[in-house]
Amino acid sequence: MVARPSLKQSQLEMARRYDVAAFLSHRLFETGDPEVKVRFSGFGPEEDEWINVRKCVRLRSLPCEAAECVAVLPGDLILCFQEGKEQALYFDARVLDAQRRRHDVRGCRCRFLVRYDHDHSEEIVPLRKVCRRPETDFRLQILHASRAAASADAQNVSPVEQKPQKAHKMMDVNTAEVTVVRNPDQGGPSDKPAAPLPAAPAGTHGDSVSDVQMGSVEVIPKVEAANEAHDDKMNVGA
Repeated sequence: MVARPSLKQSQLEMARRYDVAAFLSHRLFETGDPEVKVRFSGFGPEEDEWINVRKCVRLRSLPCEAAECVAVLPGDLILCFQEGKEQALYFDARVLDAQRRRHDVRGCRCRFLVRYDHDHSEEIVPLRKVCRRPETDFRLQILHASRAAASADAQNVSPVEQKPQKAHKMMDVNTAEVTVVRNPDQGGPSDKPAAPLPAAPAGTHGDSVSDVQMGSVEVIPKVEAANEAHDDKMNVGA
């Protein structure tokens, strides 16, 4: 929580926001305005003060990270760091304009035109001097939810688009294999020889046909053709 000193302080001190270390007590006037006794961070008991809850107490502002610049919009109430000649303090300010720039390795490079409430001066400041109000959290939640939904949609669509292409590619490969591996007895004459079978050892030339018929029926013509070719080669060699 942060608090603002009472009207007994100077105008500059009234404009400044202080972190609250502890709430010590509370009371309620006949007017209905509640007050609390607070101890400011960094100060002792002698600086304890009664302040109006409705006018002087609010939730602490949040420092902006590089990716949270999208949550700062023109018209927002912010807590901005003002560097003066004598002191540098945080004061309430209003965002008048936002200049969006591309981020780099250094982080956010956006610039914000602000107007301070206490002296109405204007200044262009970087994001590191800006503290946003907690009420702007809903903007970041909406942004993160939309990004998560877009990522989920992309993951659901991609497999459906790739599945038909993959099946079509497998059919092309199978067709090519069937066209190449072809039985000569089922088609017309072709100049291309059938796929060669492993050469039989020299000692197997005298095997009977019944031993060959134990295999697939479609393999028999290929074996006979191979035997005939082998006998022709033997005759030529003789």
